[in-house]
Amino acid sequence: MRQGKAADTDWLFVLAGVLVTAAVILGGASRENPLRLAIVELCALPLGALAIHRIARDGDRRRNTTFAFILLGLVIAVPLLQLLPLPPQWWTRLPGQAPRVEALSLAHLAPSWLPMSLAPDETASMALALIPPVAIFLATPSLTVDQVRRLAWLWIALASVGLLLGVAQIAAPAGSPAYPYQTTNLGSLVGLFANRNHEAGFLLALAPFAAALGSPATRRRGIGPARAASGLFIVFSVVALGVIRSRAGVLLAGPAVLLALAVLWRDDGGRRGWRLVAAIGGAVILAAGAVAAFGLTPILARFGPQTAGELRFEAWPYVAAAARSSQPLGSGLGSFDRVFQAVEPLKLVAVTYFNHAHNDYLELWLETGWIGAAILCLFILWLVGSSYRAWRSGGGPARAASAAILLMMAESTLDYPLRTETLMVLFAFCCGLLATTTGGNGEARQR
Repeated sequence: MRQGKAADTDWLFVLAGVLVTAAVILGGASRENPLRLAIVELCALPLGALAIHRIARDGDRRRNTTFAFILLGLVIAVPLLQLLPLPPQWWTRLPGQAPRVEALSLAHLAPSWLPMSLAPDETASMALALIPPVAIFLATPSLTVDQVRRLAWLWIALASVGLLLGVAQIAAPAGSPAYPYQTTNLGSLVGLFANRNHEAGFLLALAPFAAALGSPATRRRGIGPARAASGLFIVFSVVALGVIRSRAGVLLAGPAVLLALAVLWRDDGGRRGWRLVAAIGGAVILAAGAVAAFGLTPILARFGPQTAGELRFEAWPYVAAAARSSQPLGSGLGSFDRVFQAVEPLKLVAVTYFNHAHNDYLELWLETGWIGAAILCLFILWLVGSSYRAWRSGGGPARAASAAILLMMAESTLDYPLRTETLMVLFAFCCGLLATTTGGNGEARQR
């Protein structure tokens, strides 16, 4: 039996590695290239099936996983309920359905059975997009400590490939094959993403993991090169954030570095890690100084009043008004485009396309109503408790997961990182690590 469990764990690790690789390489766009996203979803199916089999067979639960699994079930239920066909006497009376009823009336069509979502196709796509993060979340608690660390290194290695690709993107002319997506920020460092803000968020979230992997508490052969690699990744990420010039990335760079250094310090109990903390901190300060010396002007220009990104602040009141009219159930996941186009004032119509609210919380409220808001509150309660356990008695990867979640949630106030498959999978991986934190070493179970 024990050998069978070990074999399952090895396969979980292999399939998780396949999914992470596919998610980073193919999942960097939030809406275009459906074929690439479908490949990521297909790669997640074997992992999810094996993880469910493992959970059903073992039947053991740590005290922190039960509530996490309940939250996961609620998240999955939201798009499924929004796609449930309803009789016309029901859905026509729901808030926010008046434009749909009026459109049918103008077309002289009688209302028929329809789901409550105003964009059923997009809601179905969002439901399918949940497959990869659900699969990695279910699999992570069954991985060993070494396997979790190897997966973390895989994330960092793939991010490093994106940084190397970003160098070619800056040097290459517009339309170069160095850009993986046609609709992108040409002339910017986007790495393996379509959006430079998502590349910045990716680097921010991985900085604490790099610190955990280079922790002085780790005692194993070859740790010297690993510490050097983790330190270099953090330093190069700071430089890259200056080149990317994402406003959220610039604002969160300092907190990300501080959280990474805190992971380093706490992982060794503050006894022997101060030298490494000082070394990495000094290198980061030098890197930030170099960025400020050679790129301060274009960075400050990104915060000027004439930047295109100011559109989000002008649009938020209209998004909030549309959200209030759709309460308490929301307009349906993925319906932001249709809802916002119906309320968008002419003064905001421009060449740039406002495809998301650039605030995941506001968009979540619009699309899922008070149900989504309630689930978010429950998640925050779980996150606070899990993070407390991780920082009190957990291991480095668990603390790094807590920091990464915090950074991604902070970026979500100004952008939509969790609408991108790559970051959804990383977020779920972090949640899976926190779900195994019950004390002791706080990491995934040992074989």
